[in-house]
Amino acid sequence: MKKKTGRYITYTFFPLLILALATMLLSPIINNPVLLFTGITFTLYLLGIMIAIFRAIPRQPFTTTGKTARVIAGTAGSISLHVTNRASVMMYSQFQPSEPWAKITPTEAILNSEKTRLDLSYKPPLAGHSHPQIEVSAIDPRGFIQINQLLEPLQLQVIPRARYAEWLARKYLEHSGTGVMTAATMPAQAIIMPERGIDYWESRTYQPGDQLKDIDWKHTLKLSQLIVKEYIDADEQAAIIAVNLSVTDAEEADKLAFNLITAALTLARENIPTALAVYNHRSVILSTAIIEPSGIVRQALSLFREIIQVELIDRHLEPTDIARIRRNINQLKKVESEPARRLLSILDFEHRSIEEVAKSHPATIALSATTRQVPAPAMILLVSQLNHDAEAIMVTTEKLARRRFTIIPIDASIQSIPR
Repeated sequence: MKKKTGRYITYTFFPLLILALATMLLSPIINNPVLLFTGITFTLYLLGIMIAIFRAIPRQPFTTTGKTARVIAGTAGSISLHVTNRASVMMYSQFQPSEPWAKITPTEAILNSEKTRLDLSYKPPLAGHSHPQIEVSAIDPRGFIQINQLLEPLQLQVIPRARYAEWLARKYLEHSGTGVMTAATMPAQAIIMPERGIDYWESRTYQPGDQLKDIDWKHTLKLSQLIVKEYIDADEQAAIIAVNLSVTDAEEADKLAFNLITAALTLARENIPTALAVYNHRSVILSTAIIEPSGIVRQALSLFREIIQVELIDRHLEPTDIARIRRNINQLKKVESEPARRLLSILDFEHRSIEEVAKSHPATIALSATTRQVPAPAMILLVSQLNHDAEAIMVTTEKLARRRFTIIPIDASIQSIPR
């Protein structure tokens, strides 16, 4: 909440003035001339000091040089600024940004005629104010006068993430060459299933043709059967970009468009074969096989214009943890008591309901259709706010993880997705 600006007499001055006036009024009653003289002198002193301070401190005593900066929405920036005190007395000051996404250091300083350096850091959202203010609250050395003033040291030009990502993508398309062998012209198995990579993928049972140096002797002795370590190169895996085009506000739309385009651009630059699974809250929008690098970028540029803003039911609880429900069901099956059987019935009903709803959800349908065209192992880059598709994504990605698909949430706020 912003403070009211201007000059104000503090609560320190009024008790002193009341004490001086009370002394003057009390002195005739007790017939004490010395006390009367003391009260009059103290009153005149307080009034004189107050007049001198008012004359020494202008209504807007603090100045700063304005600066201009450009920043992409959601990214951090910082500037250094200098504040000067035009009052003829030093002021004990506190600083507080008016926006929650800005931070000022130091928060306290003694301002005098010399310039005082402040560091302002900011991370504005898409709808961030273009002129973030600094609330300065200062008091004179005697504590009689308080000054509240707003400074506007910075003019921000907040660039939408989507616009920046679109610019990067178009630059890539302008400079991308032609005639390069793409993933679409190569055999799918040659792309996705290399003979042996350098990154550990998983352990599995021995199959004829496996190299002896890949045998995992520790697990072989433990399980009494031959176990080998499987390796794969990360850049030889295919990728699927799973995109939920339904958002609830402009901020989510901007973030979603940025994540979608930059994901496609990153995969294209690394020449990683990529497919798309696109849906919204109503239906499947697109489900593709592997697309060549420049094509995936063009598709991303086209799709971000189909992002729709809708009113969805507010979620007040965290998404259901499917794996936890399944573990609880397995534990309750071992208990024979009547309360356990009742709880088991409830959890089993909840589990079956979630599975049934997830089966017909657009997210499940889109991912199922795309994964049929892109064999495992492959990466699934999940670009979603998990607003209407949380349970469906949880159920589907858990099943896909067991089929050796690696789930990578693009948004860092997404948690509890099977990897």
